[in-house]
Amino acid sequence: MFKSLFEGFQYKRMALGVAIFAMGHPVIFFLRDGLKLAPQSSVFTAACLVLGLFLMIPGTLFQKYYSLNTKISFPVFGWIGVCLFYFFVINSSGGGVRELINYAMTGAFLFMLISIPDEVKDHALPVFIVFILAGNLGLFYSLYTNPHYVLGARASIYFDDEYGGNPHVFSRNGFAGVIGSVILLFMTKENLLYKFIALVNLLASIVTVILTQSRATLLSVFLSIGVLMFFHFRISTIKKIGSTLTKPVNLLITIGVVGFIVHKLSQRSDFTNVLLGISEGFWNKFLDVFETAAQGEDAEEIADYSAIQRVMSFNVFKNALLYNPISMILGNGYKATYMDFPILEAMYNYGIAGIYFFGRSVFEIVKECYRCIKDIISPFSAFLGFIFIPIGVSVFSGGQPSDTTFLFPFLMMARFMDYDKELVRLRIKEAALKTAKVFAPVA
Repeated sequence: MFKSLFEGFQYKRMALGVAIFAMGHPVIFFLRDGLKLAPQSSVFTAACLVLGLFLMIPGTLFQKYYSLNTKISFPVFGWIGVCLFYFFVINSSGGGVRELINYAMTGAFLFMLISIPDEVKDHALPVFIVFILAGNLGLFYSLYTNPHYVLGARASIYFDDEYGGNPHVFSRNGFAGVIGSVILLFMTKENLLYKFIALVNLLASIVTVILTQSRATLLSVFLSIGVLMFFHFRISTIKKIGSTLTKPVNLLITIGVVGFIVHKLSQRSDFTNVLLGISEGFWNKFLDVFETAAQGEDAEEIADYSAIQRVMSFNVFKNALLYNPISMILGNGYKATYMDFPILEAMYNYGIAGIYFFGRSVFEIVKECYRCIKDIISPFSAFLGFIFIPIGVSVFSGGQPSDTTFLFPFLMMARFMDYDKELVRLRIKEAALKTAKVFAPVA
């Protein structure tokens, strides 16, 4: 059991480096701000990313390189090229050293991605699960030791005594934990210890999603459930679940577990009230968003400030498109305006080239995710397909298109999301197994 934990250790090491880039912020924020090792330090964040690069170093560095998904990589490279061009040529906002470090890290991450072997995919999922669990536990520890946090408030690691960080980072981590844990538990034959860690992480991730109270993540959860139901839920599945649950032993266990949970919740009215309060808050927030979107800037009282920001951004974009369309051809410059609406910001700031390459990148990745989720030829590919859902939602709801929160996942998808290549790998494996059976020694 324990021996198999370290099977393919070199690939697991590389996968950990990829995880630091792809979803490392929860752990980095915990170490940096939760444990106060280097509060709000960009240097510490960069150092963690450099550690990720070192972990990704393969034995064949500078000797062998691996292909990317050309359908995804072409628009992604185009988008990065547009960002670099505007940064150096049409840049009225400045930018500076931090932006240069981000692009240097993006280039280094790309180089290491094409240097690590395809076998990393076969060992990556349990590594990602352990890493996500570390982020969840770091958040819980920070909240538990923070005297200023009140249960029911949006959970995040506080940058100082009273100012909280970005809950969306931890919310996405929780979403990835739910998806990854379910896939590892039900779609793989991993070590029992990894299965147990996945079960713990599933529960922890659900709690994280609830505590962070992110509407975008909640929408992503509903979209994921809808995708699963559409592609993989059949009447036969319902019958199998029903027959399994109605077996005497399973029925007794189910009744016992549900009864225990209900009994404990009935004794903890404070916890139940918090859950009800969070649920009510979610519903009210959704109503506020619709109300704000309907009334726009003419609303007498702003119901939701994040929604009104997007309404204002949309109006800025619309006015520029109607009254100054020439400015939309080349754009207004590098990070000229923050819109909190990435798909529109890509065109407003970077013109036609920006909206084409950014939009095309998202479109091609979504197409590849669709194929990998629909057929589920590999657990890790399915995992990547699902975790892109909240990123896809954020294209219309928050962030800046030139930030590493988009660039790093784009590059990871370009390297590992390749349905056709994965299908070939699967057929080769099946052929190898058949060959091994045919030529197996006779006892």
